[in-house]
Amino acid sequence: MFDNSNWYSSVDRKTLKEQRRADAWKWNEEMEQAASLRSSNPEAYDRMGPMIRISLGHYENDKKIAAQYGRDVNKGGN
Repeated sequence: MFDNSNWYSSVDRKTLKEQRRADAWKWNEEMEQAASLRSSNPEAYDRMGPMIRISLGHYENDKKIAAQYGRDVNKGGN
């Protein structure tokens, strides 16, 4: 008989992945400035290259996950 009791469910894998992302997140002043620029000067933000915008999206997603896992996401937070 096949025993799959040691296999992770997809929920477990997602939780572990999010926990790793939360643990790895670090404050990045350049990403914070890009986020600020997006709201304060949208025209300048639109002229930025796609890689910085993609990077900002990943950074903000990881920051949100870190906050959900109890990390301090304020400047200098751990």
